[in-house]
Order: sequence, then C-alpha cells, then structure tokens
Amino acid sequence: MSVRHTIIPAVLSCLVLSVAAPPIHAQGVYEGFQPTFPQFATGQGLAGAWTQGGFNVLAAGYTVQVDSLAFQGLQTSGGRVSGGAFTTLNGAVRNLLQAGGADYSTMYISFLVRPLGTLNAGIYSGYFGVTVAGGPANELFIGKGGGGDTGSYVLETRGGSGQVSSGVPVVVGQTALLVVRADFLPGNDVFTLYVNPTPGGGEPSTGTVKSDINVGAVTRLGIYSSGAYSVDEIRVGASFAEVTPRVAFAGSPGAANCTGQSVSALASQYKGIAKAAAALGYDDVTALQGAIADHCTP
Repeated sequence: MSVRHTIIPAVLSCLVLSVAAPPIHAQGVYEGFQPTFPQFATGQGLAGAWTQGGFNVLAAGYTVQVDSLAFQGLQTSGGRVSGGAFTTLNGAVRNLLQAGGADYSTMYISFLVRPLGTLNAGIYSGYFGVTVAGGPANELFIGKGGGGDTGSYVLETRGGSGQVSSGVPVVVGQTALLVVRADFLPGNDVFTLYVNPTPGGGEPSTGTVKSDINVGAVTRLGIYSSGAYSVDEIRVGASFAEVTPRVAFAGSPGAANCTGQSVSALASQYKGIAKAAAALGYDDVTALQGAIADHCTP
C-alpha cells in the first residue's frame, strides 16, 4: 500500500474507528452489517450511517449479502459487505459515538475478512481492510497491503509507510479473524496484530507490533479497498474477550453430559454436526468437537 497517496476513486473505503479511553469502553462498538446497509444506521456505539469516504476515495461500490462470514464459532448476526476489484479507490466511513485514544488507555479492534476473486487484482495490487483514524495523516490500516508484502496480513500507516507483516498468508476464499490491540501513549502508540486467534480464548502472548505513529483521538472507522473482499463483524471494546466472543454451547462445563448436550443441540439446530461445523466456521467436525471439549472441561 505504498502508493496510495494519489487521488483515485474509491467506494466504501477508510473504515476509521473512534472509541474513548478507558471509559471509552466503546459501549461495545459493533457493526454486523445488516442487510439494510448502508442506508440505515444499525449496530451499536456508532453515529449515523455509513457514507462514502476515506483518503482519495471516489466511490463506494460495496454491496451487502444476507449471510455472515464465519470463523471458529465467533458470534455473528447475519449480513456482510463485499466489494470487487476496483480501478479506483473505494471506501466508506462511519463515526463512533464516543472518541477513543486517550493516553494510557487500551482499545481492541476486531473484524472478519475474506479475500475474493483473484489476489492482487485491482489498482495498487488490490489492497483491502479496515482503517482506524485519528487524523488525515495518522490513520492505521489493518488488512492486505497494496505494496511491500502484498501476500500477508499487515499493519501499516494508511498509504503504505511503516508496514509490518504478520507473515500469515492472505488466501482467497479463506476467512480470517484480525484483532488489533491499541495501546495509546503520549508519543507514538503501540499496535499489536493477532491473526486468527481463537474466539472465546485468551489473548495471545505475542503478535505483530507497529509503534511508529500517533493516531491521536480515534473518531471513526472505515473500510478501504481496491481488491475484492468481504468484511464483517467489526467490533471495538476494552478487552480481548469483548471483541472475540464465541457462540455459547448448550452443555454446562464440568457436567457429565456437557459434550452430549452440546453436540445434540448443534446437530438439531443445523440439521447435522457436519453442517454445524461448516456454519460456525470450523475447519471440520474434529475442530468443532475440540472446541466443545475445551468448553466442557472446567
């Protein structure tokens, strides 16, 4: 994303988010992209509706689908937004009800992303992701870059400078969960990217760190792209757990019948355990059974 300084058309780009300091709590900022997107203001902790916007954006060619992206049991609410490979910059922005980024506060941002079409197709190598904005020159970009490492999920200053790569490959058709911990300081802030952490699990002990920008007050979220992708389940909160909630299983942890109850309930709801695993975004039935085992073991 190193050449995104030129004026080019973009549609739903620059997803910048604002949340407040410790008290920011963002009251659980959440955007699940209901089918009413973008005309009606849905979600929580957000002001107004999504509008075309973002650096040098000239369009917002996004459409909404009724089904959500899925990833290892992450809670979803139906609906997602997709964009194609564009010859111009596309972007959309939405303001937060409460600004964040106060010094010595911590904020977490998470979202689901799925690359579509042909990787790197679209202007500037088909970048896509979410932006967190504190000002025109100090926006954090999270996603697939348009320069440098264009094959992995990265953190960078919007425009491509200061890129740090996670080394986790961007795979077409494969949904990824991206979580960023933002530690705001008097000087440069510290951002740590976790790629594909386990929903409902603990915060990873290591991640990909970027610490060369001060974003200031975070006031809005943005989606920003020239490559084909879907984005869903944007969350902002005060803890890792708040932005990575997992669906609840029916069984009671520690109970002798916990596993049986959980499997039976899922099989009934989704017409089979294999369909449940697919619907919830697990790689296979074994992975779902492992998550149930973790839940049932106190």
